[in-house]
Amino acid sequence: MKGGNFTRLYKMMKKRMFFYPGSKRVKKASIYVKDLVRMMFEMTEKESVGVSLYNMCYPEPPEIYEICKNMAKVIGCRTPWLVIPGSILKIPAWFISILSKITGIGFMGIDPARIDKLIVSTNISGKKLQSNGYILEYSLETALRNWLQ
Repeated sequence: MKGGNFTRLYKMMKKRMFFYPGSKRVKKASIYVKDLVRMMFEMTEKESVGVSLYNMCYPEPPEIYEICKNMAKVIGCRTPWLVIPGSILKIPAWFISILSKITGIGFMGIDPARIDKLIVSTNISGKKLQSNGYILEYSLETALRNWLQ
């Protein structure tokens, strides 16, 4: 586990410190890295010469609530319930970013741009993958289980 989004989510949920920034309905397009690598290898064999463009993600992007529900199931904790509006989160983020610039000390990468990234959906469809015969081996839940092993 490295320092990616799922790692941060895992750590915050384990500590019961995670809350939904903005909404539970924010969509987050994603794919398990093992599916990504396998499909890239498949594509080198199947695709014809030229350019083929695919969104490498689940056919329907899961909402953050669905991601958290699956993570909670896999790690054995409660599903988060608290939602804090993005506009409220930006106020302390703005102060923290100014403090970071003044002191030269980073505070967990908190700044208004990161809040914007968290509250905006990445509503990207991976249906074209499926319709062209590329099938994901891992569901969100099985990917999380495999990732945590």
